Amino acid sequence: MSNNTTPVRGTKDYLPREMAVREEVKSIILKTYKSFGFLEIGTPVLEDIDNLLGSDGGDNLKLIFKVLKRGEKLDLTKPNLTERDIVDIGLKYDQTVPLARMYANNQNELPTPFKSIQIDYSFRADRPQLGRNRQFTQCDIDILGDSSINAEIDILNTTAKTFEALGFTGIVAKVNDRRILSDLIRKIGFEESEEKEICICLDKLDKLGLDGVSAEMISKGFDASKVASLLNNIERIKTSGNNFASVLAELGVRAEVIDSVVNILNSVNSLATDKFNAIFDISIVRGQNYYTGLVYEFYLDGMSGACAGGGRYDNMIGKWLGKPVPAVGLGLGFEPTYLLFAEKNLSRNNTQALAVLYNPDDNFVEVLKFVQSVNKESVASAIQAKKNMTHQLDLLKQNGFTHFCLFRDKIIKKI
Repeated sequence: MSNNTTPVRGTKDYLPREMAVREEVKSIILKTYKSFGFLEIGTPVLEDIDNLLGSDGGDNLKLIFKVLKRGEKLDLTKPNLTERDIVDIGLKYDQTVPLARMYANNQNELPTPFKSIQIDYSFRADRPQLGRNRQFTQCDIDILGDSSINAEIDILNTTAKTFEALGFTGIVAKVNDRRILSDLIRKIGFEESEEKEICICLDKLDKLGLDGVSAEMISKGFDASKVASLLNNIERIKTSGNNFASVLAELGVRAEVIDSVVNILNSVNSLATDKFNAIFDISIVRGQNYYTGLVYEFYLDGMSGACAGGGRYDNMIGKWLGKPVPAVGLGLGFEPTYLLFAEKNLSRNNTQALAVLYNPDDNFVEVLKFVQSVNKESVASAIQAKKNMTHQLDLLKQNGFTHFCLFRDKIIKKI
């Protein structure tokens, strides 16, 4: 029986040419994040299962990859085994939970407010599709320790400038606030205990539409008349355009919450170029239940879904510290961003990659001396020449080489 050479479903191998573009995108994102004062950190891909399951991550908690205990800790002979008998850790499903734990563990060594960068893999047992893998890269920025709207403004502006640095136009940030949703839900007469499940349903508005969300909520046991009233109010807000603030006030939303959203939008748009705009959108919910305030998503021309999203999550870090720590963050979806970057041919990498082809009887030390001399102006590699040079050059071009030369004549030619 032969070994399977294909990657595990939901994961992907990246060949050199693709990897070069991915690294270009990643470097632009990292450079822009750092230019706005964010500091890079790293956290393990493995987290305590209690931390993950207790994070209010919404439907993402159903997608956690759980890891079996190891060695003597894994006792499969124990009667009446439960999952907790055999699982103690899991792969992180986002970067927010590890950041909160890391900050709680290292707060005395970090500045306040702390502006962090995490560019790393996350894992979700999701249904694979274009731009959505089970192993995927997230590019997060977070601000911990700032309770003012300055944190939201900073996050939104930095993200807009990052997409601009990548070469995108038509960038839109859609903004909402979980406190608005909370006020609307409670005014209708729903119980506080029902709010989290309602928000999970409302997060599917873009996929299911009003009728689909209504059917799902009713199927979960929510009162049909209350569901109708809530969705009617949401539809009214959706169609209010720039008049959204007065409609929210009429529906009983707290004035300080409305003012906060309006001030954030005005501030971010005053910093914007003609490539970016921030707008209010009541349908932005975000599925994770740890959000406590502003929530937002970024959309790009040519991409149907959101390419970045986040919000304020003031209660998460307090679970470890026993005291509240204000926090705002955003996760930029690397995979869809990279795909659109490649599709639009936005790469600016013009580095000459030279293949120096040598024969077995050439002096290899002299070959490497020549490669080193060329490397001062471009990237060069010593590669043994094959009999079928046409095929070899085709493969080299597919893998990112732009030029070649035969060591014996040293005449550089474009592939």
